[in-house]
Amino acid sequence: NGFVLLLGAPATGKTTIAAELALGAADEQGAAVVKLDTIGDLKNRWNPDERQFFWLDDAFGATQFYEPLAHAWTRSSPTVEAAIKSGSLFVVTSRDYIFEASRNHLKPGSFPLLKESQITIDVGALTQDERHQILYNHLRHGKQGNVFLAEALPHLEFAAGHTGFTPELARRLADPAFTKNVRPSSASSVDGFFSRPKEFLQDVMTGLDADGRAALGLAKSVLGSFLVITLTATLLEVVDQLSVGIIQATG
Repeated sequence: NGFVLLLGAPATGKTTIAAELALGAADEQGAAVVKLDTIGDLKNRWNPDERQFFWLDDAFGATQFYEPLAHAWTRSSPTVEAAIKSGSLFVVTSRDYIFEASRNHLKPGSFPLLKESQITIDVGALTQDERHQILYNHLRHGKQGNVFLAEALPHLEFAAGHTGFTPELARRLADPAFTKNVRPSSASSVDGFFSRPKEFLQDVMTGLDADGRAALGLAKSVLGSFLVITLTATLLEVVDQLSVGIIQATG
């Protein structure tokens, strides 16, 4: 259909797949790759006389749903459809939970391809061979030196089969910027990189708004309570410090 929507959990490799598709479109089809910040930029970036490949990451928000982006899709749908009819291609990525949150804000039937062209990336469904290939590709084309790679080699089979393995962590293992505290010769250190990805967690938390941070603070404070939260003085202080409101349930 000339349009692909890549959905998946964080760190599942959506952006990497989109980048490879963009390279393929440029090399094999002679398409001009255009990286969009929002779908609203399409109006000024589309050239009807040129075959273009449009790439848009986090179409409905980076770490949480952003309502104006959903409305922008409704307004831009005619332009997207016209561009596809003229031969342009689109790859769009979104975290699955963010796309689900956007559904109620998208005009029904305004752009059927958003529903028809979804591809969900499930890291849990990756075969062991696929994990091996992902890890190998990142290390082969990454920035780690030969000493790091040689020391890590005995533990790569374990890393590829780790329950915490994701394509994003494999990418980070191949970049010295993310492995300053990793000792590649140590199995426990490699295990910690995948089982306790602190830097990745920090990146995610930094992108949360005040409500999201407050939710984490409350969850931490009342760990194990999922149905009813009694707002004690301590919890009220957490809410106040994070500058968010409280929705009181009645009845």
